[in-house]
Amino acid sequence: MNQVEIDSVTRELPSSWNELTPRQLLVACRLIIRHVPVTEFKVKVLFQFLSIGKKLFRKIDPEDVLFLSETFSFLQDQVSLTRALIPSIRVKRFPWRKLYGPSDAMQSCTFGEFTKAQIRFEAYNKSQDPQLLNEMVSVLFRPRKSFWWIRRHFGESTDPRVRFLDRTLPGRAKQMAGVDPAIKYAVQLFFSGVQSAIAEKFPNVYRHDHSENNSSGNGWISLVISLADGKTDDQSLDRVMNSNLYNVFFGLEQKSIEYFELLAKYEKND
Repeated sequence: MNQVEIDSVTRELPSSWNELTPRQLLVACRLIIRHVPVTEFKVKVLFQFLSIGKKLFRKIDPEDVLFLSETFSFLQDQVSLTRALIPSIRVKRFPWRKLYGPSDAMQSCTFGEFTKAQIRFEAYNKSQDPQLLNEMVSVLFRPRKSFWWIRRHFGESTDPRVRFLDRTLPGRAKQMAGVDPAIKYAVQLFFSGVQSAIAEKFPNVYRHDHSENNSSGNGWISLVISLADGKTDDQSLDRVMNSNLYNVFFGLEQKSIEYFELLAKYEKND
């Protein structure tokens, strides 16, 4: 955090994605969606993040404004957001319905929902089809389990969301169409940050994917089957897809390392 003092008014300004507050993230998202020029974007972000009146803001020397605004250059860099700053989303006008999202770094997510969200995330980046973004957000945000307020005390799961089911996705995606675009863009940034963090933590999994020249989900098929003890029946694959995201990635990383060691051994013998 960067600390700023203006006429005895002290404010803390974020210096990285994970230091943003939910309000600050939405402010940045709204400006990004509007395609505001870079310099104007940083100045507007500074004004909003300082949370001071225009009269006090005008007292800041223009050179200081430029200097302070440059501290927000990280908002133009690679997204590294892994904090779940959008914990829930309200849909419908009345009665209000609340959908709950994943935890920080998607620690409570399953491997299956991650791959389903990733497929839509990558497709949206290529086509910019808003329906794909609605579906991606709807994969991650789901209703809360019934009686969660008491069930959370008697189970090991820390995830309040109901299990993901393909048949419920179209209905949620339809409702998601009416949600503030800035909120959906914030979820997109969060997913992008988590995806980058996972790729950095498990480099061999993504190295395997890249070498096969496949999309993310397809490049893992052989590895997923190996984690399912080589079985391809629905029950075995469902067990892997419904397992914790990070547990599966740890397994995929180990299988990838074994794969590359074996590949290097064959190349050496040749």
